[in-house]
Amino acid sequence: MRKSRWNEKEIEDMLRELPKMKDDRTKAEVMAGIYDKKKKKRSLHLLAGVASLFLMIVVASALMTGKDGGVGPEKSDGSRKLSVTESKESADYGAKSKESSSGDIQENQTLSGNHDEMEAKDEELDIEPFNESQEKTFAHAIYENDLKNVSVITLGIPDDQMNVIVPVSFKLRSFDESDTLNRMVKQMSKVDEERYGLSDYFPLDVTISEGSDRKTAHLEFREGSPLLDEDELFLSSMEETLSYNNITKMTFATDGKQGARFLHAGFLEKLDIPEHKRRTYRLYQKNQSSPKLLVPSTVHYQEFAAALQAGKRQSELKGISPAIPKDLEWERIKSKGSHVTVHLAENMITEDSERNLQAIEAILFIAKDFGYETVKFENASIEKVGHLDLTGEITVPRAPNQMN
Repeated sequence: MRKSRWNEKEIEDMLRELPKMKDDRTKAEVMAGIYDKKKKKRSLHLLAGVASLFLMIVVASALMTGKDGGVGPEKSDGSRKLSVTESKESADYGAKSKESSSGDIQENQTLSGNHDEMEAKDEELDIEPFNESQEKTFAHAIYENDLKNVSVITLGIPDDQMNVIVPVSFKLRSFDESDTLNRMVKQMSKVDEERYGLSDYFPLDVTISEGSDRKTAHLEFREGSPLLDEDELFLSSMEETLSYNNITKMTFATDGKQGARFLHAGFLEKLDIPEHKRRTYRLYQKNQSSPKLLVPSTVHYQEFAAALQAGKRQSELKGISPAIPKDLEWERIKSKGSHVTVHLAENMITEDSERNLQAIEAILFIAKDFGYETVKFENASIEKVGHLDLTGEITVPRAPNQMN
């Protein structure tokens, strides 16, 4: 501490020289003044306490609001970030809507337009959904009398093991035959294969368009397309798909040049699709939650009777089982032109059941594969199975495995 310049003696002398002051107040007046000062001091303390309490309430309220309503520092910052992002997205979207100077923007606009168009088309495609209870049962065939004001598209899709091609069919609102390939390609993009226990296969890395006529499909590949190496599965899928859609021939090109070189099939410029493939039919089901689907064999048979017997046999392939029960017997088979008659043994088809319906439809599709147009079942124990009348000729189905 710095030492004072004055000593005690000097200070006393200075104080004595100050003028004398006289207090005329009484002792009572002095005490009253002291009491008033203390009272004022207490009042000030009280006011300060009330103000502090009010301030604490305001601060606590603000903190609680920040926690619940997002006004606190951390929340507020997060909200600002989200708003900036949203504003940027809105601005970007507006710019994309008004400008087309960038290639990326043009591509996004094209994709957006196509998506909107597809959504609009979707509303006119589906007729009835394939509900959950139906998914676990046998998928019925589509017949000609089911197609009043309705068209059908069939797609050949590999099973989940990529062993066989399973045809699945969709009822669509009626369209002109000239639009078949366009609708088929749209359905390829729309189908949910895994829902039916099949492989996720479509859409394909190939451009499909109408060829020289409505019975020809032109397939354009890019150089190095994996489909050229996976040609056995691909060509089987396309044959199954196109044959049900009234296409009898495929032509091929690669990057604008005629023809395509496949790994197994070699160089092909065109490929005819056989009308009658002479196969048997079995059942495919991935698991208990998937529908039972009729599936054609990869083996071809010389005789219709041999194909029927093959439909009773077990397969080594996973998920494949007989479509025709072993105990379903027939005594003779007669054919004339496009008609075939199956004369059943005694006490066959005695009940209207899913088991008998899938057996009859398997026989109808085997007949279709051999070029027959109508089938007659003689000596059945009942008159109807499902909607099929066993007392007369049955026209073979238009397409298998209805999915909607």
